[in-house]
Amino acid sequence: MPTLHFKGKTFVQNHHLAIKYHQLVPNKELSLTIKISLHNNLL
Repeated sequence: MPTLHFKGKTFVQNHHLAIKYHQLVPNKELSLTIKISLHNNLL
């Protein structure tokens, strides 16, 4: 199977290891809906 080799590929693959973990906390004031749920899409 062919693979792609490009500059920075290793950085992209390991980027998630460099980011600190933090809990996602909903903000009612910035929400577009009345009911806030963390079970739906969050983007």
